[in-house]
Order: sequence, then C-alpha cells, then structure tokens
Amino acid sequence: MKDQQDIVDNPPPGGSTGDPFTISNSLNAAQTVTVWIAKGTRWSDRDQVKAIKVVYADGTARVHGNQTGTSHSFKFDSDERVTSMGIWTGDRVDRIKWETNQNRTFDHGGWGGTEHSEELGNGILLGFSGSADSHELISLGASFREDSD
Repeated sequence: MKDQQDIVDNPPPGGSTGDPFTISNSLNAAQTVTVWIAKGTRWSDRDQVKAIKVVYADGTARVHGNQTGTSHSFKFDSDERVTSMGIWTGDRVDRIKWETNQNRTFDHGGWGGTEHSEELGNGILLGFSGSADSHELISLGASFREDSD
C-alpha cells in the first residue's frame, strides 16, 4: 500500500499570504489540469495565474483560486509523464510550464517572477499545494509520485 512517503511534495514558492490549499485525490494521477490567466490585482500590468483546477479519472475535481480570465487546459494521456516543470513566482504565481515524454508542452501565465524547477519523482503528476486569496494564487508547488512506482 502506498503512503505519503511515496509522494514528492515540492514546497510552494511564492508569497506568504492567502489561505493554504491542497489539490489531491490520494495517489491518483491528475488527468486534466486547467489554469486561469488574467492581469494581477496587485500588479495590473502583467498576467498571473488566477486559479488552478485538477480533474482525476474518477471525475473528482478540485479547484482553488479565482476562476476569472482565460482558461487553458491540458489533458494527460494514460502513459504520459512530466519530464520538466517550472513555476514562476514572486509575491504571486506568475507562470506554470511543463513538458512531457510525448513532446507536449503546457506553458501559460505572465513573464514576471523567478523560475522554480520542480522535483518530478517518476513524472506522474498527483496535484498541487499552495495558497490563494480571493483574487489569485499566491504560492504553488506540485506533487508527483516517487521514483519507485
């Protein structure tokens, strides 16, 4: 039986305010990830990640943040794994980007912040943790299955 030790939890970089959240469904892999992108509240001259939603194969959906702006979705194929992921943050979540073993890329958000490379485990995305306020995501880190899958 798998437990928390089988998960690579990346600490969520970004600001220190907002309400903490965790998006997960036990050790089930994320099937579809959607982000909403719009101008920031505090920084109205640049795009930021306003919300994130993960849907799992059993239909369970988890969402946090403010679902305003333009939405962008990525549906993983059953054998698809993340090969690189970066999350750009300052005081807010500016951008999220990943590439997969099927040469597909998901890259959305603004151009501010500093890139934080995520540890990938075996590349199977499980979810995210972080914090959000009523306007946008403040911090965000990804969770993956451990290498020993």
